Amino acid sequence: MTIKERKQILYFLEGFMANIESFDENNISSEFLNLFSRKKLIEIVLWLFTNYNKSMLTEKTDTELLELIGDDANVLSFVIEQWKSNISAVPTLSQEEVNNFFDEIQLNVHYLRHKPVEQWDDYDVSNYYSILFKRGKTQRVFAIFTSDVKDEDKYAVTTQPSFFFDSKEEAEQEVERICNETKQGASDFVIHTLWKIS
Repeated sequence: MTIKERKQILYFLEGFMANIESFDENNISSEFLNLFSRKKLIEIVLWLFTNYNKSMLTEKTDTELLELIGDDANVLSFVIEQWKSNISAVPTLSQEEVNNFFDEIQLNVHYLRHKPVEQWDDYDVSNYYSILFKRGKTQRVFAIFTSDVKDEDKYAVTTQPSFFFDSKEEAEQEVERICNETKQGASDFVIHTLWKIS
């Protein structure tokens, strides 16, 4: 699914959310027991309520977890937030993320599995992204940065771009739109390719 298609679905999900919230009575559907794993139900409760912790929730039944979640609107708000974060998620290259990935694909013999991430050079990073891509975990996308962001710094910036584009043409159109709205020049921006988590 393209980023543009994801954004279109997100638009309708947010519209549906506003519609659901306007209902006087909004119950939770027991169908969610078939749609979400127990682990995901616990994740939803933890996302909704900060006064719970995982150990408290593991004692509860699935039905009790649904009761805690409360209504369909809470589930939809969780799904919307997950969808938003997925649209702009990039690999973080943390040791934990790398270890989990190699464990998941059962590729424990690969040299990157045992080399600390802090010691990776550009070749190692490129190799890792290539493996992620081959396993369907990432896709190459385009993002707009301010012109002072160099290619080698694109993952290190403190504020990652909030929008990604499927093609360079889409990103260029967005730069043009931004320039028209803000009276900035195209030279104030640069488009870089990134690896985005699929």
